[in-house]
Amino acid sequence: MKRKVLTMSLVLALAAGEVSAQITNTNAFAVPEGFKTVSVNISANGQIAIVGIQKDEQFKYLFFKKNNGSFSSGNENNPLNSMISTGVIPFNPSQSSDGNEIYFAATGEGGENTDIFYISKVNGVWGEKQSVGSNINSDANEQYPAISPDGNTLYFTRLVADGEDKRCGALYLANRLPGGEWEKAVDVPEPVSLGCEASPYVCPDNKTIYISSIREGGKGGFDIYYVSRLNEKLWVIPIPVDTINNQVEEFSPAWDSEKKVLYFASQDLKKKSIVHPTEANLPDNLKPAKVTRYYGKTLDLVTGKPLGANITVTDVFSSKVLDVFKSDGITGEYDFFLSGPSNVFLDFSSPEYSHAIVETEPKDDAVKQDYKIFNKVSLQLNVFDSDMFEALSSEIVITADGKKSNIKPAEFSKGRYKMELPIGKNYEFTIKKEMYMDYVLKMDLSQVVIFDSFERDVELVSDKSKVKFKVNGLAPNTTTEITIIDLSTASKFTTSVMTDTDGNCDIMLRKGDNYKISIMAPGYTMFEKDINVPIVAKGEDIMVIANISKLEEDVKIEIPNVNFEFNSFTLDASSYEPLNKVVTLLKVNTGIEIELSAHTDDKGSDDYNNKLSDQRAASVAAYIVSKGIDPARLVSKGYGKTQPLVPNSNDENRAKNRRVELKILSTNSNQ
Repeated sequence: MKRKVLTMSLVLALAAGEVSAQITNTNAFAVPEGFKTVSVNISANGQIAIVGIQKDEQFKYLFFKKNNGSFSSGNENNPLNSMISTGVIPFNPSQSSDGNEIYFAATGEGGENTDIFYISKVNGVWGEKQSVGSNINSDANEQYPAISPDGNTLYFTRLVADGEDKRCGALYLANRLPGGEWEKAVDVPEPVSLGCEASPYVCPDNKTIYISSIREGGKGGFDIYYVSRLNEKLWVIPIPVDTINNQVEEFSPAWDSEKKVLYFASQDLKKKSIVHPTEANLPDNLKPAKVTRYYGKTLDLVTGKPLGANITVTDVFSSKVLDVFKSDGITGEYDFFLSGPSNVFLDFSSPEYSHAIVETEPKDDAVKQDYKIFNKVSLQLNVFDSDMFEALSSEIVITADGKKSNIKPAEFSKGRYKMELPIGKNYEFTIKKEMYMDYVLKMDLSQVVIFDSFERDVELVSDKSKVKFKVNGLAPNTTTEITIIDLSTASKFTTSVMTDTDGNCDIMLRKGDNYKISIMAPGYTMFEKDINVPIVAKGEDIMVIANISKLEEDVKIEIPNVNFEFNSFTLDASSYEPLNKVVTLLKVNTGIEIELSAHTDDKGSDDYNNKLSDQRAASVAAYIVSKGIDPARLVSKGYGKTQPLVPNSNDENRAKNRRVELKILSTNSNQ
């Protein structure tokens, strides 16, 4: 028993049938004189028409291509005529959306019944005919295949063996499985199919189907009907397309999605007259739903040559993959349809190539766009010192998918490298430099790649050694500031550390650099020393012993390297750095008051030395006051040659006696 299906209201169907179509062209294709049209099929994109024609025993196909909106003259050089020349007669051809697949009926292996076959154009070449398989073909006659534009459903007819009209068949459909095989075909339920249907055509919306059918209420023989499949189980009752239908037979309907008109063939069996393919405008309610045609080419960005690509359609909101299309491997051409209302992502990609991803909203317009993708990306690495931000020339070792790569980075300026990386591999970069820790950078180009260039900063961390400071004279668990000047890099920083119970503290310093270390704790004298951090084995420590004293009254501290111009009290610029340390000492120890004293050797008169030392002590005090120290905290005094450190017996001793000292006058212990 024939299945029945849930359908839309009969009232709707009848109301729609009352409107008429307008025939605008009764010779839409240039059919040769004396030939009659036996079939018409148009690719869903509206660009290729296949018209079957017959004259007496001569039967052939003409291929028409759209040019500036109109079909050109028919071409007899096509794969269907090539089959005819070998004795295989293809009937009722139906094209895929882009015209690169043709489904047709032909005599099967047994030579008695007709089955459905297809041919495909791959890289510009038509292949051999292939059977659609036993899930569709049977012992009966399968004819009139019609492939849906999305390629996922095949409609066809299976002839009724005992029917009055041997052209009649029941309408069937089969769905394509994810692997490409076809499911078992099932019959289309009543009242869509009543057992005498032919030449179905599926429109670009994948829902609208025009069929030829002989059924009660028709105008004579085959008439054309509008059918809409709203979903898997819900159909609209077939609506007759008037006034296309008349006393002659109308069959082989085909929709031109570009011009938005219906083509069909017809014949008058009684008069045996020849009727050419006809073009007709349809009322809006008998037209397919609005769809957007997307077409163009996929190209290699660098060479500009056509490239075969996959086009994945994904719903923007649900991320569900809605469909997958392909562009031609030779021409790069793609052509498919989408319907709204949801926005979608179109992802154009090819193995070992980038992805071009665009968001689009399907509308009732054609969108022509070429997309260029690429198989290599440019990478720039900027290698520099993480502390100093100084560019560093380095060794770069590259692996691709775990194997050493022969890619050679080009250093176009110090520490800056460029290279090209083929897409499709997982890369790892190891950046090496002596006295720095290795840096590993990973870049996975086997995933989705959108951009053609990348830039990465590589901050190399210097290899460091632990420097242990033994601070003698400082109470345990005391916080002190250590000022460090890296003489190798001209950098300076100050850090606060706390000594442990033994007076020790640790600092990590860069291997191979020279440093000037200053230690200053509130209430204590300063310590200063130049050290070198050698390249030592891991685990070895460097020990620096720092002797400092508590600031108490009458404690004297020599200020080293305070120099004056010859026979003058004018400070030399080399004196500023040691005097700045005195300024720091006074700022750290806000309660102390000091005496600044200047001393000379024994050369010269007493009056001269006393006056010169007074002036020099005053110059030192004036400089310190200029740095923001309250002058009330300072006393300056010159002692001439009266307080030598060592006997003035030689030039070396005299140099030691020419000095500037700091003496603590008061510590104001409440600080």
